[in-house]
Amino acid sequence: MNIIILLLLALRVSAQEMRIEDFKKQNKGLFNFRHLVTDKKEAIIDLKTGEKGFTFLANGKTEVQAEEGDEMLSLKVPHKTTFITVKHAEYGQLTWKVPGKSLRKKKRYLANLLTFSPDKEYKIQKQWVVFDIQPREAIVMVDSTTTMTRTGILQLNLPLGSHNYRIESPFHEPEEGTIEVEDTGRITVPIALQPFYSYLTVKTPLKGGLISVDGKMIGETQATSGHLLEGKHRLVVMLGDQCYYDATIEIGRAEKKFLELTSSDLYPREVVSRIHQPVSSKNRNKSKAKLQANPNPPVLAIEQEMPVKTAPVIVRSADDSTKIWVDREYVGMGTWNGQLAIGFHAISTEKDNLESKTTYFWIDDETPKEIDLLAPMSNYGFLNVHCNEVGAEIYVNNTLVGVTPCIVEKLPAGLRCQIKLHKRGFWDAEKEVLVIGNDMVNVEMKLKKKK
Repeated sequence: MNIIILLLLALRVSAQEMRIEDFKKQNKGLFNFRHLVTDKKEAIIDLKTGEKGFTFLANGKTEVQAEEGDEMLSLKVPHKTTFITVKHAEYGQLTWKVPGKSLRKKKRYLANLLTFSPDKEYKIQKQWVVFDIQPREAIVMVDSTTTMTRTGILQLNLPLGSHNYRIESPFHEPEEGTIEVEDTGRITVPIALQPFYSYLTVKTPLKGGLISVDGKMIGETQATSGHLLEGKHRLVVMLGDQCYYDATIEIGRAEKKFLELTSSDLYPREVVSRIHQPVSSKNRNKSKAKLQANPNPPVLAIEQEMPVKTAPVIVRSADDSTKIWVDREYVGMGTWNGQLAIGFHAISTEKDNLESKTTYFWIDDETPKEIDLLAPMSNYGFLNVHCNEVGAEIYVNNTLVGVTPCIVEKLPAGLRCQIKLHKRGFWDAEKEVLVIGNDMVNVEMKLKKKK
């Protein structure tokens, strides 16, 4: 009787899976340039995914058509939908219960729809890009997306490949360029815009005359304005409550204009209003780090009787660059043909310094055997750790692994990780996550400032 004990034998028809995570309600923000469309009768949920071919059923019965966008599927579902059934020919079926009560009409939601195939090695599709900009207030355009920053620091998770950017700020020359995003690590793009300031210096014979430009007081009798854009500006001179000069002055780009008023230019006019201007904020430094975890899974020592017979065995790994180990001995790359004795055996693979889980199996007769193994990456996973602050220290199980935003690589599958973020002036944030083999877990956290 043939008895084959497969404790972890991964065949090419391995099970597929799906999951939905990072569910949240979308809100309109002050600097949210994307128009947040809602529906009066239905709820809308956007699912981030790079895959197609899904079928969706609201509450398990109402089929919902997905509107395709840029790595996004948008679903309009009935009011008070409590769960969604997701079907896919390759990845199987998922029944996802909505966190909380239900999806509500006039609301829009966002979540990640992740797919996992154990016989496909996981590849990083996006990487973090951090723009470090001077001056701090700027408008950043990357491809077709526009974002405003008031801190000089902007973090974007961009797909691998080339991206065009343009940075603009008042009183500065815009800067354009192209960045190449690769899976090797986070990119920091330092931008120092070159200023082009215009000034206006006004001299008047009116002793004690108050001089203002565009409603902002700059001094009396003789004064120089702050930074001005090229174009038209309103110049006003007042003495007490009486206006003696009110005119529009044309200033060129980077011009240092000097205007000397004479007695003939000054005569009583109507009073004008004043306008005030404001603000600025902080800039932060950043750094980069990466965790290299290379655990050695223990191989169980299993006693067996001395073999009296052998069987021909073919072992196939994921590709020709993957090493094959049989009973702790290296036997070849890609595919191995050989004879194995009747009894228990252990097989594993190795690629790029990563080891797969060990597959244990039993040979009980001399009939030929064929074994297909998973890629070593199935034994490791990634964490995509990011938060509202750039440069926060990331600790995984009390070990410093980098700063936000950061993709933490090569963590053992099944490892429970206690994530802690620390940054001076903020309360620490903590979160527990489980590493998933051959996949990336998105870890989004928020730091609150100490008062």
